[in-house]
Amino acid sequence: MGDENQQIDSDLADSIVMLEQILEVMPQDTMTLKALYNACCQYNRRDRAFEYLGLLADVVYSNNDASTAAFIVEQLHGFEEEFPSEAAAQLARIRALVEPEEESAPVEEKAKKAAEDVDISEELALAWKLYEENQLSQEEYSSVLHDLTEVSSKDLDVPISVLHVLNDRGFNQMYRIVNYMSSRSGVPYLSLSQFEIEEKMGTVFPLNVVAHDGALPFGFFGNDLLVAVLNPFNNNLIDKVETLSGHHCHTYLVTPEDYDSALEKIRKMEV
Repeated sequence: MGDENQQIDSDLADSIVMLEQILEVMPQDTMTLKALYNACCQYNRRDRAFEYLGLLADVVYSNNDASTAAFIVEQLHGFEEEFPSEAAAQLARIRALVEPEEESAPVEEKAKKAAEDVDISEELALAWKLYEENQLSQEEYSSVLHDLTEVSSKDLDVPISVLHVLNDRGFNQMYRIVNYMSSRSGVPYLSLSQFEIEEKMGTVFPLNVVAHDGALPFGFFGNDLLVAVLNPFNNNLIDKVETLSGHHCHTYLVTPEDYDSALEKIRKMEV
């Protein structure tokens, strides 16, 4: 796992460089700033993360963006020990944008959920890998980064993934990308339409993992679990689902359409 973690760190560092280049062209782009903040947190560069959170606060304050302000307030609390005076100053300013009723407990929970939703570091790393290995052009890569950061702020019913973004953009070489990802990762590609998902798959691990993390159980092979994924390079996710399910997992890469269709079937099992 050490080499894999080093590779993820390397991919994150490369994504940060690319995002900083985008920021030079679009210094007021909130999605790019949020992506940089998230990537720096994941990369354990909290000083730079706090700097980008401050830049995001400047933009949000100028644009009177109350929804993003709630996210910033939640994140600033995590820096109060490291940067007490700076965090307090930012909090005093940015709280003015949050409506009084939004300071109640339910909205604090929404802010926490938004903070979780923007953790797209694995997808940023995948996007960089595809760009670095000439599977995406620079324009396509920039578009994917923009869309990933934009959808990360929304409450979606499907995972946030590079494959979903490409599919939603009508990318006409999806199967080339899928085949490349399968070959590069060693994770086989399959069509979920060939499998009848049994009702017990709805209880293997929490629906939230299937709906947001991008790991979907679709069968057993002996005592081993078969899991459909959208990012075959995300080894941390596999560790998570193996822990949750208590089974060794075999992963298979699927298209976003296949994934969403199977997700709907599992949702109906929960009803």
